[in-house]
Amino acid sequence: MAANEDQEMELEALRSIYEGDDCFKELGPTVFQYRVGDVGDLKAFLVEIAWPESYPETAPDISMNAFFNNQICQAVKQGIVNKLQEQVEANLGTSMTYTLFEYAKDNKEELMEHHQPFSNST
Repeated sequence: MAANEDQEMELEALRSIYEGDDCFKELGPTVFQYRVGDVGDLKAFLVEIAWPESYPETAPDISMNAFFNNQICQAVKQGIVNKLQEQVEANLGTSMTYTLFEYAKDNKEELMEHHQPFSNST
């Protein structure tokens, strides 16, 4: 189970909101992934959010290190994490996983603006 009542409530809400959404994946009671964009979309990426024990009073861990993101350069991945961290700071103390996933979805084009798919021809 989630570590505290706030986490339990947020977990229930996430399960309800994303029920049937193939982009959402619950890896555990405190670890979630969301794929922004469709499979095959060159600008799709996967965000992973993990809640530490004291979340939402402390920031969640945000990762772009999933295998799905291997075609994205480190600078673009770090840029996405940085933008999401700004949202974390604005929402600290509140349930924010949904907010972070929705921010990533709503700002996909801007977040992936500098992404250049790797070419096998070099």
